[in-house]
Amino acid sequence: MEDKSTYYVDLIIRYFEGELSSDEMLLLSDWLKSNPENQKLFKEYKQTFCAVDNAKIDNINIDDEWNKLSLKIKTANVPEKEETEIFVLKKQERPIRNLYLSILKVAAVIMVLAVSSFLLYHNLKKPESIQLLAQSKTIESKLPDGTSVTLNKGASITYPEKFEKSKRTVTLKGEAFFNVTPDKSKPFIVAAGDIFVEVLGTSFYVNTNSENANVEVILISGKVATYSKYKPSDRILLEPGEKAEFSKTEQKISKSSDYDENYIAWKTKKLVFFDNPLNEIILTLNKVYHSNIKLENENIADCRITATFDNQPLDAVLNVLQATIDLKIKKTGSLIEISGNGCK
Repeated sequence: MEDKSTYYVDLIIRYFEGELSSDEMLLLSDWLKSNPENQKLFKEYKQTFCAVDNAKIDNINIDDEWNKLSLKIKTANVPEKEETEIFVLKKQERPIRNLYLSILKVAAVIMVLAVSSFLLYHNLKKPESIQLLAQSKTIESKLPDGTSVTLNKGASITYPEKFEKSKRTVTLKGEAFFNVTPDKSKPFIVAAGDIFVEVLGTSFYVNTNSENANVEVILISGKVATYSKYKPSDRILLEPGEKAEFSKTEQKISKSSDYDENYIAWKTKKLVFFDNPLNEIILTLNKVYHSNIKLENENIADCRITATFDNQPLDAVLNVLQATIDLKIKKTGSLIEISGNGCK
């Protein structure tokens, strides 16, 4: 035969579930009136059921609470003299325990799935990529590690929202100047077309838009290593003032100290010409000022000019050229046409 204490525990539980019949309601009522300890136990069950509504999932263990209360009724001692409290039982309109337990179970499952999905997502997903594009003008920006980068018009750079633990890799298209934040444990790598430029902390210039489609790297300060993606073991080390150039036709990198002094004038706006022919000067001006200057006649293309311009507007530069060689300048919209009778 089922133990009486267990039987009345089941009646209490089923009472809060709203499953008691009329006869069982009378039995439970009589049992409560018979002993103050029974009433105390009933109150504890009631508090437990009410607490479920406000309890946090991670702070409640329903099975433990049930076991504790069941043990209490089994081991309860009946006092000989103690006033009893009148209990009025009402028919429960809804199954409280089932409802809240169901909610807790569903919430727990949702929590587990959410945490699992979060961990899976962050373990498997690739870092978000950010792209900077200098569409109509030169732009300057800082990367997540503090490295500053200046992009010439038309250039773009792509980098992750957060760099990897072992390296800092960016992808460049076009012309850019980098001033890299030093970090010996995490080298800074620029993927520029078919070559890579690896540094630990330095400033340098990279151009993937050269006229012959080659890739150029010019070191300003520090030290860099350049290597082809086809032969990563063949590394070329550069010292300040040296240039590395990757030939796409020959698939190799060469090193020299011969380069145009105005290679970074688009950033510094400082132009230095020493006995340069006019046609070369026009090419440099178009690149630095993003202008559209054309020579109307070839007899002035080889005219030589020596001059220095420090952060001067294009009109000021053109005025000096005009006075030096006796040129004629015609502007039609964005087009600037230069003509003349020859060199002085």
